[in-house]
Amino acid sequence: MMQIAAGGYADQGTLCGSLGACASIINLVTMDKDKTHTKLAADLINWYGQQSFPSTKFDAIATYKKQTQTTPNSPLCHVSVSGWMMETGTTYPDKQRKDRCAKVAAEVAYHTVEILNAYADGSYKPIVAKLSESTESCLTCHGESAHDNAKGQMDCLTCHDDHTK
Repeated sequence: MMQIAAGGYADQGTLCGSLGACASIINLVTMDKDKTHTKLAADLINWYGQQSFPSTKFDAIATYKKQTQTTPNSPLCHVSVSGWMMETGTTYPDKQRKDRCAKVAAEVAYHTVEILNAYADGSYKPIVAKLSESTESCLTCHGESAHDNAKGQMDCLTCHDDHTK
């Protein structure tokens, strides 16, 4: 059912497929009138953007050990994997990239289980993501209190130029 998530959904490089798949599981398990599912999925997505991937957690079962780590600063497949490929000098078809993405998917699934276990035992506390300075600046004009024409918590300058300079 989730094969469509590969390559950032139909090879479009949008949301990392592991995030979408795991957010779907979170939705199935925690959906309620308080939007718990949205809070937990948002925490997973924010966690992803701040992680240094791939860790060595799954090296015992991976082909490529101790791979170069990069922090995506975004939940987007394109940003995450492209940044890593530029850092390592690899290309999309390389087996090293496939191994990296498999480890990232395993890490996202693992963290999802951690979140759901904490939720199930009542110890989970939603994490409120701190917006970057640049995003806070952008939202002063583009957020709800002004033009209200932008939505999101990602660092805007990952993809956009700072048009205030």
